[in-house]
Amino acid sequence: MNSFRLRLALLVGALTAALLLAAGFAAWEFTSRFNLDRLDRELSHLAKTNLDRVNDGSHWARLDAALAFVSGSDRPPTYVIWAKNYDRVEFRSARWPRGIAPEILPVPATYEGGVTFTSPPPPPARGGLSPRNPPLPVRQTAFSTLTAEGSTWRVAVTGNPYTTLVVAANLDGLNLDLRRLLYRYLAALPFVLLVVGAGAWWLASRALRPVVSLTHAAERITAQGLDQRIAAPAHDREFRRLVTVFNAMLDRLETGFHQARRFSADASHELKTPLALLQAELEQALRAAPSGSPSQQTYSSLLDDVQRLKAILEKLLLLSLADSGRLVLDRAPTDLGALLANIVEDSSALAPHLMFETDLPPGVIVSADAILLEQALQNLAGNALKYNRPEGVVRLTVSQRGDSAVITMANTGPGIAEEDRPRIFERFYRGDPARTRDRTSGAGLGLSLSREILRAHGGDLALAPAAAPWTTFVATLPLAPSGK
Repeated sequence: MNSFRLRLALLVGALTAALLLAAGFAAWEFTSRFNLDRLDRELSHLAKTNLDRVNDGSHWARLDAALAFVSGSDRPPTYVIWAKNYDRVEFRSARWPRGIAPEILPVPATYEGGVTFTSPPPPPARGGLSPRNPPLPVRQTAFSTLTAEGSTWRVAVTGNPYTTLVVAANLDGLNLDLRRLLYRYLAALPFVLLVVGAGAWWLASRALRPVVSLTHAAERITAQGLDQRIAAPAHDREFRRLVTVFNAMLDRLETGFHQARRFSADASHELKTPLALLQAELEQALRAAPSGSPSQQTYSSLLDDVQRLKAILEKLLLLSLADSGRLVLDRAPTDLGALLANIVEDSSALAPHLMFETDLPPGVIVSADAILLEQALQNLAGNALKYNRPEGVVRLTVSQRGDSAVITMANTGPGIAEEDRPRIFERFYRGDPARTRDRTSGAGLGLSLSREILRAHGGDLALAPAAAPWTTFVATLPLAPSGK
């Protein structure tokens, strides 16, 4: 999962989902508790209004009938009652659940309002409530939830000094409604999460819009366009700071790049004249030195070093021009087969001990600066000769792939170490850690220059994956348009 936008959207979606689940669970718990508390209040009120005096079995029968009427004849009982006066059970609902034994349920000993009795008050006089016959005190209500006969019941136990009353309410309907609410919530949750996910993706995309703009602007900055700067967003303080730092970095990079480019170009240009004069003096001294003398050998060695320095300066100058985008190409239709045939002819004369395998079909035409392109391919061929084994093979092929010409240069040899492969095109980098400077060693500029020349032509140069015993470089160039 490499997309920061996707990770951000998933994080927001997961956090929202967790919050929704937590909120749904809390709401479900609150709803359950609220409904249970409401039912407890109803049961308590029902008990209190029927315990203000001692009632006989007929009263409880009438109350049970009224409660059954409220429940409806086609439904299980919603309320059932059990009443005991003194030590005698006065009434028990016909549909009282058999799994609940009211006789063993604990009866609260304390009364509401803090009233206490050391002994029961005298029995009330007959008749209704009056100053002579005041309402009886009511015990505090004890609630419990019990299961019997596959149903769940909320049981309230209370009473007065003479009567114990147990009222039970069936919770199946309430539990069914709560389950329906839970199932509907869970059914709607995936759609809500889908909307939240889409919103999180949109939010992440909107939040990262300045980063996308910054990326697009940075992609347009090249070695030829280091003077470009990115406009800072007006409303995003964090990104405005990022853009300011990025532009400051570009300032430093542009200054350093121009200084390095000027130094490379100026040094290469200024050293050409002294080296040319030194080469002329050495050639004159070499001609004047006695044949076979030590001085002649010294002059010859110095002349080789001067020519090597001149070649390095020429490469540095070309690289400097390529870096600044000022490498001028004198393009013309060029037959790659013929160009590479000349390179093979020169290479076989320099290394007659090597075998050359070629596949150079005619008619592969590219629009190129023939001199620079030949220099780039000569560098590749020189490496194939230099780093080959005795009696080794050099393989050179040309083919067409779509709108591109593909040049493959391969040679047998020791190969390139795995740790050197990523840096093979770096300037002045050589795989040999000793950096020897004998007559066959290079300066580490050939491959870099070859790649810059090919890129200036709209192509590229790459090192193919290792396949022993071959070391293979693949160059690509756009084919010339038809008719040119």
